Amino acid sequence: MKTVLKSDQFFEATSSFVTSIVLIILGILILIGKNQLYFSVIDLFISSLLILGVLQFIRYLFLTLKPQEKKVTFARSFFYLLFCLILSSFPSIPRSILSLLFSIYMLLNGGIKLITYLILLSSKSNGRLGQLILALIYFAVGIPLLISPIQKVDTMLIFLGWYTILLGVTYFLDFLSEIIPKRYKTKLRRHFRITLPVLLEAILPYQVLREINYYLNKEAFDIPMIYEEKKSEIIPDLEVFIHVAPSGYNRFGHVDVCMNGVVLSYGAYDFSTSKLFNMIGEGMVFQVDREKYIDYCTHYSNKTLFCFGMKLTDRQKNNVEKQINAIMENVNYYETNYERDQRLKKKVKKNSYTDYPSILTSLTGAKFYKVQSGPFKTFFVLGVNCCKLADNIIGKSGTDLLKMTGIITPGTYYEYLNQEFYKKNSMVISKVIYNNKSIKAKKKFFSTGSIAKKEEK
Repeated sequence: MKTVLKSDQFFEATSSFVTSIVLIILGILILIGKNQLYFSVIDLFISSLLILGVLQFIRYLFLTLKPQEKKVTFARSFFYLLFCLILSSFPSIPRSILSLLFSIYMLLNGGIKLITYLILLSSKSNGRLGQLILALIYFAVGIPLLISPIQKVDTMLIFLGWYTILLGVTYFLDFLSEIIPKRYKTKLRRHFRITLPVLLEAILPYQVLREINYYLNKEAFDIPMIYEEKKSEIIPDLEVFIHVAPSGYNRFGHVDVCMNGVVLSYGAYDFSTSKLFNMIGEGMVFQVDREKYIDYCTHYSNKTLFCFGMKLTDRQKNNVEKQINAIMENVNYYETNYERDQRLKKKVKKNSYTDYPSILTSLTGAKFYKVQSGPFKTFFVLGVNCCKLADNIIGKSGTDLLKMTGIITPGTYYEYLNQEFYKKNSMVISKVIYNNKSIKAKKKFFSTGSIAKKEEK
């Protein structure tokens, strides 16, 4: 176990301040420089490729290298110089590529908002007008950039500049929240958060998983394992589980909430209703015992869970419980294939089931429900998803968890909660990592008495 030190919190506050200043200055430079700055950066990039290609070719000609290394060096030189030649011969390619990528990103966001609007419209839920307006804005920006990327470079840079500045402001607000005394924080509570580009945040949990596995594979049990970090010994009132696995869709994660020892999860678990490559389906929730669920995720599904614990006030706890009860009042019980067979007294082996609800129910006793109406009736992986449900429970319950803009992914939640954990005044008080290796390491570590010996010292 690792206790969060003041030095960690000081580093996080300083890091937020420096990052905010750098981003704000960069955004201002983009707005001032526009085309000239953009084309200068492209010219610098092409020149760098030329220099790298020449250096690799000189290395290939004059240094004594092994045969395999000599081939790699020549290949690098060839591709650097070839890429440099293509970009120099066709200047419109580098000048338009960033605009094209930006327009595709805008259109992707617009499409997601439009699908979310249609889902909310079909269920007559609140918030659909806002989704439609955002969709139209994204399309209004993305379509002109796609049609004439070179002519619209200035437009793209204006949006990019302001986005960078707003991202910097978000980091600066993080810095202020760290240095402002707690009694004044409620007066300065923030209501929105600009996040990193979704493609970057989506892979954050997976990148952290790789780092964790690197250290756990060392099996260095003679030093304290960093599988648990706490600010205090207070037991959290609410937990957020962020899942990630080394392969498949699970690389991008999943989010659950847990209160009073019961996990609540949302998704499209009935695959017979799924559409559009399983991206859309009937919304379902399940409730399951915390300890059994952790054991299932780590041992059966080979997942890693990042568990962030939060300390709530009595009012916040009541609000969270009300939100959970409101969701559960709007569901119908879903009988899994396993439960049906048990009811009919059919003799079927547990390991013969292939559908997720039956597997989870047979191993943990989970209970599944289908949402009957409201915004969560239809699941959409890029809109009305597990993060949306978590945000509905936590963000609308009087807590200080921010309303986030853009596409909310498990990576978005991880990035925010991880930052909040290292702030001395935040409600996030613990961070625990559960996976096969860390649990085995924990058992082995405790059995050796290493922790007890170190704590005695």
